[in-house]
Amino acid sequence: MEKLVITVAPTNTKWFKKDNPFMPETPEEIAEDVIKAYHEGAVVAHIHARDDLGQETFETKYFRKIVERIRTETDMIIQLSTAGAAVPFKEKLIPIGELKSDMASLNIRGSDQEIEYNAKFMKDNGITPIIEAFDLGMIKKANRLIEEGIIEQPAHFELVFDLESVPGKSFMEDAEEMINRIKAMWPGSIWSRNRGAHNQFQLDAMTIILGGHIRVGLEDNLFISPGQMAKGSYQFVIRTRKLCNALDRQVASVEEARKLFQPIP
Repeated sequence: MEKLVITVAPTNTKWFKKDNPFMPETPEEIAEDVIKAYHEGAVVAHIHARDDLGQETFETKYFRKIVERIRTETDMIIQLSTAGAAVPFKEKLIPIGELKSDMASLNIRGSDQEIEYNAKFMKDNGITPIIEAFDLGMIKKANRLIEEGIIEQPAHFELVFDLESVPGKSFMEDAEEMINRIKAMWPGSIWSRNRGAHNQFQLDAMTIILGGHIRVGLEDNLFISPGQMAKGSYQFVIRTRKLCNALDRQVASVEEARKLFQPIP
């Protein structure tokens, strides 16, 4: 089985320090959180940026502060987000184009025209798209783009689950949903999974066993265990690495992840 790639996602646009005092908000804090996670085994950095007020932004200057610090201190694969704030979709592509990120999230929630434009932009600029699939419908949309050659194989799917707990939702429900999404993906695709709220740990174990990859961090969960707030994204990376060891699956280095995630140079 392939070695597992750990992606760290340090911050989102929903939570703030009032929700968890360790939530990184400034470019310096976000970069620091990523670097700590790198030293524990994370090899891909999934990045949202925030402005001086802590709100989500797509201004390149904020992304640049984060990316330059990470590139100075690590050799991580840089994956910038293009999802979130209500700004024209073309504006969300400016940072990935100017900073030449290795990867970028491909949001499948917009119109067909927007999705195709974003995918072609990434292809033309040598940026590997990460298909964020929240449900089966999004996977079907992405499969069409793969069939048409707009997204090259091997395609990269990111299977996104619940950010916050849904009362009464069992692990079995999430497990069945994950199996259905995996079966629906274009054959030969690479896949990763994130989130899962109160089922995250069990879904991590399932992902490891089934050959997927994992994204973790304060973007996806405030708590490292029930009732215990995480003190940084690095704690999730440590937990994932230990789980891999227990389940006899090796964790990929940056160099190994780049070879797996071709055509990343």
